[in-house]
Amino acid sequence: MAPVTVGSNRFIGFVQRHGRALFIVCALLLIATVVLLSYATRLSPSVRDRAVEELSSRFQSDVEMDWLQVAVFPRPAVAGGGLRLRHNGRTDVPPLITIGSYSASAGFFGLFSSPPRLRTVELDRLEIRIPPGGVRGAAEPLGNESNARVMIDKLTAREARLEIIPRDKGKLPRVFEIHNLVIGGLGHSDGSPFHAVVTNPTPRGEITTQGNLGPWQKAEPRRTPVRGTYVFNDANLDTIKGIGGVLSSTGAYSGVLEKIEVKGETDTPDFSIDIANQPVPLKTRFHAIVDGTNGDTFLEQVEARLMETVILAKGAVVRAEDVKGRKTTLDVKIENGRIEDVLKLAVKSKTTPMTGRMRLDTSFLLPAGDRDVIEKLQLDGTFRLDRARFTSVNVQKQINELSRRGRGDLDNEPSSVVSNLSGRFTLRNGTLRLSRLTFGVPGAVVQLAGTFDLQQEMLDFKGDVLLDASLAEMTTGFKSLVARMAQPLFRRKGGGSKLPIRVEGPLAKPKFGLDVKRALTPGD
Repeated sequence: MAPVTVGSNRFIGFVQRHGRALFIVCALLLIATVVLLSYATRLSPSVRDRAVEELSSRFQSDVEMDWLQVAVFPRPAVAGGGLRLRHNGRTDVPPLITIGSYSASAGFFGLFSSPPRLRTVELDRLEIRIPPGGVRGAAEPLGNESNARVMIDKLTAREARLEIIPRDKGKLPRVFEIHNLVIGGLGHSDGSPFHAVVTNPTPRGEITTQGNLGPWQKAEPRRTPVRGTYVFNDANLDTIKGIGGVLSSTGAYSGVLEKIEVKGETDTPDFSIDIANQPVPLKTRFHAIVDGTNGDTFLEQVEARLMETVILAKGAVVRAEDVKGRKTTLDVKIENGRIEDVLKLAVKSKTTPMTGRMRLDTSFLLPAGDRDVIEKLQLDGTFRLDRARFTSVNVQKQINELSRRGRGDLDNEPSSVVSNLSGRFTLRNGTLRLSRLTFGVPGAVVQLAGTFDLQQEMLDFKGDVLLDASLAEMTTGFKSLVARMAQPLFRRKGGGSKLPIRVEGPLAKPKFGLDVKRALTPGD
């Protein structure tokens, strides 16, 4: 037999002396545990009833709850699952709120205080679907609703989904994927502070936002007020077919869920259009109204800076019918920009074909759909260039020669500046069509019409050159004699000459020449 140690003797002695007291303590603990478990069992239906009553009143909804359990040891807590709230009892639309499972903790007196106070609430698989409202266009909240019968210090939902159902049944709902949603002070009359991360689908990226939400408008949930600020970093524009770059944006917003006013700025240091693939810095400042029911955005004012050119625009980005995506319509103006800044986006060569100051006024339509931006973009407007110059030595040389002969001055080199270059243009299916394109150089005026294929960078224009000089004045020697004989074919009303021409070929090296067919066709 093993020897009995001193420690064992002491323990046996302690049990012999205090055994009765130990038995009483253990019995009391057992009884207390049984009582607490029994109390928690009886408490669960009571808490469930109070929770259903509060949710029904707070959200003006019928409440469906699969299960709920209450624990009081080691601290008061509630857990449950399968919660559904149907606004006004409606079954023709999805539930207003659906929660997969939830848990809550409270202080010792939290569940029994008035109103009950929960320290934390954690939600899993939270889905909120805002149903169609009764009054279209209402922008003001209905009023504060502060009679909350449960206060929550902190509510957390790691993954949540907000869906705003439009009034038009033919349109898809507006969906926001929300991560790490944290709301504090739920139940206060002035709303609740929140913080969240929202996934933006196009362009793809994460928006971090914080602000104040509420108070909840139980009669018209879509008129619940919201305000806050946002940060949108590293948005990949490559998710929009035809353009590229990485966008960042900051701003502030306020309003109600169905009508939110947004003011912000964007910065895209490497914006590009795939057709040219030349990154340029683009910054914008904007003021917009967002209809939260369908995501339609009405741009009250947009000021964009493309390198050194300021572009002003206003319009709308609205959901298209029967086509995936949204349609963008804008009125665009440039008052005193640089043509080279704009051409950087459209031409592939590192050196733009022209320089000069530009005025532009155009409508801008970008239909919905997944085609390349340059293929679906539609423009219709007018432009004017001042102090324009061609950067191509070949082109500028021919322009200079045209001016020299147009003045009948074959000895002196003319100015290389092109004046009063203006015209009307349309863009469809990647082809720029110009009509009434005119420009002047000393001694001549050029009138052209035709097309420029942006994909292939090919020119196809025809028109007339109106020269101050006669054909004979533009030549010497024997050519001058031949020119005098041909002058009747090219006589210009009021004096000088009128030559039909064609300009065709690649943008980098176009061909200028006499349009012989039209020259020999009487009356053409």
